[in-house]
Amino acid sequence: MSRVTRLLWAATLAGALALLPATATASSGAHTFLLMADAANIGVAANGDRVHVTCEGGGGECGWFSIHPNAIHASGEFAHFKANGSLFATGTWTATELLSYHSYGCGVVMGTPLPSDLCGGAVKFRVTLATPLGRLPGIMTIFCIVGPKAPSSHDSETGEGVTVVVPGIINFNHTDGGENIYVKVS
Repeated sequence: MSRVTRLLWAATLAGALALLPATATASSGAHTFLLMADAANIGVAANGDRVHVTCEGGGGECGWFSIHPNAIHASGEFAHFKANGSLFATGTWTATELLSYHSYGCGVVMGTPLPSDLCGGAVKFRVTLATPLGRLPGIMTIFCIVGPKAPSSHDSETGEGVTVVVPGIINFNHTDGGENIYVKVS
């Protein structure tokens, strides 16, 4: 699905969700976002290994997160590929704690106007990874380049994606593309 098609689909979904009662007011600074990802979000480790992170549920919805108060309910799947491209491991991820959300704003991507409820930023959260080695703790950050305040390091589609740190095991600390969006529902 192309990025434009995905954004239009997300806008339609957001419009339908806007008809639901809001749980917070804009003046309180509280907001809730759907975390959507239609395709894999990719992170790369220094050794060339790659991780592909996707949503577990159908329709591209990973779940939601909110700020003020901070909360997250999201899950998905991952695939770890060695530098030579061979599949090393697969498993699932479950968000356990929202650590931070740095908004890049809403309604524009690389100068192109979008609906005002389509937002971007860096959402960072703790995860539990179900792996062939057992359950492992990690920290995941998903980067969405929508918004007028996206850093210049995100000036291309490879700036979008994910980083995943699994302490003592591996650090996928560079993004290498992805397709995700945060849809503001309140």
